[in-house]
This record gives sequence, structure tokens and C-alpha cells, in this order.
Amino acid sequence: MKSLQRLVIAVLLGIWCFPAVSFAAPLPTPSGAVGSRAPSGASPAPPSAQPEASALGAREKESQDLQDFKGGGAYIYIGGGATFVLLLILIILLV
Repeated sequence: MKSLQRLVIAVLLGIWCFPAVSFAAPLPTPSGAVGSRAPSGASPAPPSAQPEASALGAREKESQDLQDFKGGGAYIYIGGGATFVLLLILIILLV
């Protein structure tokens, strides 16, 4: 029984301490053309927000039923402190 308790504690600590690799941002890929940069004196043109605004307006017109949307989801958020306290209680109970 004691070895099972140690195994459970080791697994819980391993899961708790393992970094969330799936949430990591992908590394930027280097571009092949290094010398194709614009001269430093030229400033890049700011991106136009007009195409994006028109696309959003078109999507809004397509979905008229969004004005009647009522959110019904309830979510429970457990922060790091609460997780730590729960883990501590679990360890105390198992030991």
C-alpha cells in the first residue's frame, strides 16, 4: 500500500511539474532570403484595415440571429493557489 501511495504522489507531482508543451508557441521559421530586406530609410506602409472591416461587416449581415444569443455556459476556474492547496491536501491524505 505504501508503494502505491508513493507511486500516486510521484505521478501527481510529475504531471503538475511537467510543462504544457501543447500550449507553447511554435518557433518562427527563418526565411531563406536574407538579403531581400528593404533599405533602412524606407518605412513600411501600414496595413489597411478596410478589407478586414468589410469582411467583418459581411459576416455580421449573414448571421442575423446573433443578436438573440444568450450565453448559457458556466465555467469554473481553479487558480494556481487553489490547485496547490488541493494537491497538498491530497498528499496529506495519501501519506
